[in-house]
Amino acid sequence: MNLLKLSFLVLFFTVFAAEKLALAAQPKADWSTRFGTGYLVSDDADLDNGGNYSSQNFFISGSAQKSIGQKSSLGVGVDYTAIEYDFGGFAVTPWERADFLTLNVPFSTTVGEEGQFGFIGSLGTASEDSADFAEGVTVTSVVSYMHRFSSALSAGIGAGYVYGLEDSTFFPMLLVRWHITDQLLLANPFRPGPFGPAGLELSYRFNEQLDLGLGGVYRSVRFALDDTSPVAPSGFAEFKGFPVFARIGWDATQSIALNGYLGMTLGGQLNIDDNDGHALTEDDYDTQTIIGLNISGRF
Repeated sequence: MNLLKLSFLVLFFTVFAAEKLALAAQPKADWSTRFGTGYLVSDDADLDNGGNYSSQNFFISGSAQKSIGQKSSLGVGVDYTAIEYDFGGFAVTPWERADFLTLNVPFSTTVGEEGQFGFIGSLGTASEDSADFAEGVTVTSVVSYMHRFSSALSAGIGAGYVYGLEDSTFFPMLLVRWHITDQLLLANPFRPGPFGPAGLELSYRFNEQLDLGLGGVYRSVRFALDDTSPVAPSGFAEFKGFPVFARIGWDATQSIALNGYLGMTLGGQLNIDDNDGHALTEDDYDTQTIIGLNISGRF
């Protein structure tokens, strides 16, 4: 990680830590804080155009949220992810690591008797570890609306827009939280985890501490390459795929939860673009086994 990226990382987490200490000194304030950290490993996957790759993913996140009156809340969050790549069968190594750092500002408010409107604005960077900070800047906005139809069912829709990395992406979202029975839940896996908050998961709760989930997501990881990159100077790399997974969760305490994941990425594709965002290569890769563990908590 270059010095500028490291400075931003230290600044963001220093601000979060200072805010956490301030909250601890004011226990009666209507604040809530969350954290998450974890590790994900993907095994070797053969690329159709030759060679193979594997990866290791480390992530950490923290957030604080405050109620505004009785109907709204406003928060701030910081997420950092580092992905180490290991390539085999290449004349030169395309890259070794990519870093992702994001500052999020979520807002939510009650609409009528049963509605909930949400907005998240994010500013981040996504780039090869040796690339300049500015090359990977992204701006994201997400809006959503969820309606409570009954004590068992809430559902809604949302949409997001990502600008940056010589690419603009719009994506829709389906939101659902359905207690099919007292033990069976269909929901979006919004807990911190290796696959992000998108997708759907069906989970079964055995007791107050243990649950098991099956889910799937669509995942796209795009980042800027260094201006000395051997494959695309000042270009971009993007991994796409559909991870499907089994999760086992253990609520160790009322505040701390551990989750283990085992799954595979289907329909994987690696795309490399030039510095204008034009495609240079599109390379499918084989089904890839994934295993991960994360710890999350709230205060």
